[in-house]
Amino acid sequence: MRRLVVATLTLTTLGCAADRPTAATYDAIGHAHISASRGIGDLGPDVLSGLAEIRHITAKFHSLDAAAAAGYSVWSPDPFAAGATCPTSADGNMGYHRVNLALRGGAANPAAGDATIDPLQPEMLLYEKRPDGEVHLVGVEYLVFTAAWERVHGAGAAPPEVLGEPLLASLHTFPGNANPIPHYELHVWIWTTNPNGMFSPWNPTVTC
Repeated sequence: MRRLVVATLTLTTLGCAADRPTAATYDAIGHAHISASRGIGDLGPDVLSGLAEIRHITAKFHSLDAAAAAGYSVWSPDPFAAGATCPTSADGNMGYHRVNLALRGGAANPAAGDATIDPLQPEMLLYEKRPDGEVHLVGVEYLVFTAAWERVHGAGAAPPEVLGEPLLASLHTFPGNANPIPHYELHVWIWTTNPNGMFSPWNPTVTC
């Protein structure tokens, strides 16, 4: 069973389906909006099995100590900073990102970043901050800088995929670089419900 799921996950990372649409528009801060998001009822058995595997792998990251020990050590933004708020839009919130820089790469030199998308090793973990001040794991995010992806796969290469879902082309700034950086990203809300869809960037149920 595990071999089947991992094989399914691996095949989806190759970014070889150039004819798949990446229908999206940018919001005011450069995150992509999916024009048609899929909910749980629209997902096939292979995708559901893959999601279950990702939940199994990331369950330990409900503990911030376990997340830090696995390399997820950088907050973006920091939920514990004074007046902290997470990225917000009319479609919902995005949560607080806990970044594994070894998996993503640094923003100062995007072209040198890691160019591998592994469904079982998301570049970021997503947390919400509840009214009691506690943070709770709500999802994961996959991200690769466009320059790093094209360094390996060639200019104009099709975007990577996770569970058959293309990562969305996005453009915004990152800590460590004041210039907007082109990149591909995909949010997966495996630890909470998202009425906008499993892979929508914005979640109206997430609290900041």
